[in-house]
Amino acid sequence: MNDNNVETIVRDLEERNLLSLVLDVCNRRGVLLHELCGRSHRRSASRARQEVWARLRADPERFYSFPDIARLFRRDHSTVLAGVRAHARR
Repeated sequence: MNDNNVETIVRDLEERNLLSLVLDVCNRRGVLLHELCGRSHRRSASRARQEVWARLRADPERFYSFPDIARLFRRDHSTVLAGVRAHARR
């Protein structure tokens, strides 16, 4: 994924007032924003990304479906579903 796509994801997160949630996860887990929003396969980045997806899915104030989250992060909805399930198992 190139930098333009990561910049677009970050801009979309900012427009939806989700950037603070993502930055909170990044800070707690020691992951850079471009790793979480990008295609990094590092375990730390993947787990941080999965936590963000799970938190978005579970947020009672702004319900995000798997396809909504997938579009936001430029992923397939089944990838998001698998990530949320993996996060729940840990």
